[in-house]
Amino acid sequence: MNFLRFDTRRLPENEADVVVCGSGIGGLTTAIYLKELGLNPLILTRGIGNTYYSQGGIAAAVLPDDSPYLHYCDTLRAGRYLNDEINTKILTYEGIMRILDLERWGVNFDKKNGFYETTLEGGHSKPRVLKVRDFTGREIYTKLLKRVRELRIPIIEGELQELIVSENSVKGLVFLRDNSLEFIRTPIVILATGGAASMYYFTSNPTKVRGDGIGLALRSGANVKNPEFVQFHPTVLKNSNLLISEAVRGEGAILINERGERFVNELLPRDQVSRAIYRELKEGRKVFLDFRPIVKKGVKLEERFPTIYKFLRERGYDPYREPVPVIPAAHYYIGGVEVDDRGRTSVEGLYAVGECSCTGVHGANRLASNSLLEGIVFGCRTAYQVALELKLLKKENKHFKSERSGDKNPSFSVEELKKLMWEKVGLEREEGELREAKNRILRWIEEARSWEPSPQNRQLFDILLVALATVEGALERKESRGTHYRRDFPNEREAYRRDTVLFLSALLEK
Repeated sequence: MNFLRFDTRRLPENEADVVVCGSGIGGLTTAIYLKELGLNPLILTRGIGNTYYSQGGIAAAVLPDDSPYLHYCDTLRAGRYLNDEINTKILTYEGIMRILDLERWGVNFDKKNGFYETTLEGGHSKPRVLKVRDFTGREIYTKLLKRVRELRIPIIEGELQELIVSENSVKGLVFLRDNSLEFIRTPIVILATGGAASMYYFTSNPTKVRGDGIGLALRSGANVKNPEFVQFHPTVLKNSNLLISEAVRGEGAILINERGERFVNELLPRDQVSRAIYRELKEGRKVFLDFRPIVKKGVKLEERFPTIYKFLRERGYDPYREPVPVIPAAHYYIGGVEVDDRGRTSVEGLYAVGECSCTGVHGANRLASNSLLEGIVFGCRTAYQVALELKLLKKENKHFKSERSGDKNPSFSVEELKKLMWEKVGLEREEGELREAKNRILRWIEEARSWEPSPQNRQLFDILLVALATVEGALERKESRGTHYRRDFPNEREAYRRDTVLFLSALLEK
């Protein structure tokens, strides 16, 4: 199912063994491993994504008194036991080795007395989060990008528009560069396009991470798994998309309301902390993050949290003297394109890694700082599987055409969709509001049949598909578990300790 109108005979054409779409930790590490295995990947990216902005760190059981099994148990507990147990063991047991790969590629984690200086974050039973002060993601991104350039892996700046799939097998892709479409003939595409939390009105995500890659995979024949689980970060600076890392609370910062009352244990899993803040806000009370307990311990904020301290000061806040106003915001899309333990989707030749994928390791609620770890652990495994699969695949010389037509523009804006998702499919949900959201999204999807086949409209359509999957998953899950909270079904129900798996034709029929 293609949205754009194109004829590959008329497009500039290139060839590649493998195309990696995205340049976060999942995409970059997959490309590096592929190159080290002797393959020639190509990276297609539309710019800096979530990895760069990750402050807190990457979790791994590196301390002598820690273990992968403890990390595994903490991950299951945070995920409310909906996790894929095999993949979760892979994450925690292989994660330690992947930390050494990151160091091999130049990442310089904080050290104390010659060993890793780790910190504690919510849901962890040990201080196992490796960090580079409060800009861990930036350090990882820049060092991985440097390694990519050293290996001479080509990078194209452009935006994925269409996957070319024939008989449930990838044949290539169409992308946009400088306002013109181009065609890459390839038997393998690895999606590393990021999550979909940006479809909410309040979000911590940068503007270039839009979630449309998941919708594109859905209309290309891939399944989407557990889309109802969206993690809301508890502490985003009010009136911004700037998050204040969980590591700040791990160091001792507390949450208070405008009366100075502490109303929650700050180190509970994020879903519980976010809902506690949300309820304070609904009661008309403002919520603040108070750094002063950290200051009393002698911590210098400008040294331990230089990025956070800088943007707070630039916006007129002095965390040494006053609490900082915060709100919860959509942060991490736990669901995504369904993949196995080696990144494979239900479409031959289509893989997914990182936040756009759903390996099942996060269950119903992601444990803090497990996302960067997932990107490299499954990026590595995906690269090895691709190296095997390429030995069996042959490139084809066929051309492909889409004759879709339309001349109308959407009757709504992406901002309207974001408001709808925040108000009806947010931190707290119930049947009536979910059905209202679903009906409106279905009307918009029906309207899209007559839209002009432009890249802008294509992007909005693919985000709509992800929004529909999120709503449908929330409707089907008649319980509360992890990040998914139903006011009309406030308890966990054992009958629903199962995954939600959706595919496009069934989704549009419901």
